[in-house]
Amino acid sequence: MDIIQRNFLRLLRCGAFGQKEEIEPMSAWKWSRLYQLSLMHGVTALVYDGISRLTDDFFLQIPEAQKEQWRRTVAEIEDRNRQLNQQTAALINTLQREHLHPILLKGQALAAIYPTPLHRTSGNIDLCFSTEEELEKANQWAMTNGENVDDAEKYALQYEWNEVSITHHQSPQRLTNPLLNRKLQQIIRETLNDGRANQIAIGQANVGLPPATLNLLLVIIRITRYILTEGISMKQLTDLGILLRHPHPQVDYGQLQQWLKELRMERIAQLEGVLLVQLLGFQADELHITTEKSEKNIEAIIDEVFKLTSHRADEWYFTQGKNIFVQNSNSTAMMWHIRHSARLFGYYPSETLTNFFASFAHSLSHIEE
Repeated sequence: MDIIQRNFLRLLRCGAFGQKEEIEPMSAWKWSRLYQLSLMHGVTALVYDGISRLTDDFFLQIPEAQKEQWRRTVAEIEDRNRQLNQQTAALINTLQREHLHPILLKGQALAAIYPTPLHRTSGNIDLCFSTEEELEKANQWAMTNGENVDDAEKYALQYEWNEVSITHHQSPQRLTNPLLNRKLQQIIRETLNDGRANQIAIGQANVGLPPATLNLLLVIIRITRYILTEGISMKQLTDLGILLRHPHPQVDYGQLQQWLKELRMERIAQLEGVLLVQLLGFQADELHITTEKSEKNIEAIIDEVFKLTSHRADEWYFTQGKNIFVQNSNSTAMMWHIRHSARLFGYYPSETLTNFFASFAHSLSHIEE
């Protein structure tokens, strides 16, 4: 890692986890690059928290104009989160009056356990429902009351409500391997229906969450999806770190490890644990989800952490030109995905292959009939 990446991780560890760090001196240009890196990974406010805590560090010499830019960005993130909290509460209350019981995924639910909840960069509102009947009723409500309704995705309905983007998911997470996905959906259904509901208060609403152990599994799977498809985002890795540093009292790590075994995820979960150790300063005894040990390929994977926006899956969609020939929109991105899948094959072989071909098949859907 270069000096920009090292300082980026130091400030992130300090801001998100309160770890004491020492900064290496950098030029104004390098501080600007670090700011861009924090935007790319969705952790700008957390990195700024680290800057605020290390103000006495002699080498933390950021030009005042750049500090002001950082402060404005953090203020925008805070305002966005306040608005999203209000809209989330209003939406949940509205759906509950329709006798629906939405379950909040990711986003504001994870932000609630952060040291400064307003500093987790937010996205849209993601919901799922414990039964198909409730999902169908919720989708009908969205089609009637939402705007710009989009049902193009097979397993999700997207729409806007009060100028906020909302997604109803058929399932909190999916795998591309049919056998493993069937097992995952069975785990999700049984757990959502076992009566151990979890709730938090957001604004004036009590919001349903996935049960604590299932929620941790979903975060691990979400990171796995990022690893296989786009590269690792420090925002998602920080989510996992926060959950492990501030565990919910109802988390059953024995059950979690059994689920990981059933889903054949032991190696990929181990990789995520190694990344927590290598990048976010965790100790092996904090991981709970796996036993940390050295990985011979870890440096190459860490290198990709800082290239995650270079080769997104949607950059290698196939399109049909004016003639009959099919063209690839970004052959470099496609070759990256091939090499990337080969590198990760040993960590999750049963999912890596099906993930690659699922992405390939999805790209073909962009070809006009």
